[in-house]
Amino acid sequence: MKTSILKISALAGITLLLASGLSMSSCKKDKTCHGKVHVIDTPNGSAVANAAVKLSVTGGDVKYEGTTDGAGDCTFEVTLPAIFDVYAVRAGKEGTGVIRLDEPGKEDAVTVTIQ
Repeated sequence: MKTSILKISALAGITLLLASGLSMSSCKKDKTCHGKVHVIDTPNGSAVANAAVKLSVTGGDVKYEGTTDGAGDCTFEVTLPAIFDVYAVRAGKEGTGVIRLDEPGKEDAVTVTIQ
């Protein structure tokens, strides 16, 4: 009888340890949103390097700023999920778009054409 109780107690203890370990590892998931803005020019659709890119919440202040690389890409790591208005400008040409980074860990991309 005592051995049965000890076995059940040991099994319950191991189960509890495993459950707590699994729940703690789920807290470490990446909650940062990752966004990519690709900027192209009209009329030929070529990538635009060195374009200034801004992300802002609709009706709000600019939250994130960056510059496109040689491939016309600008990446963002967003810690506060939201739907962002995208504004890109280079050499007097500008374009807009929207990027949805509204869930923890979400990835999204948008292409903005400047003209």
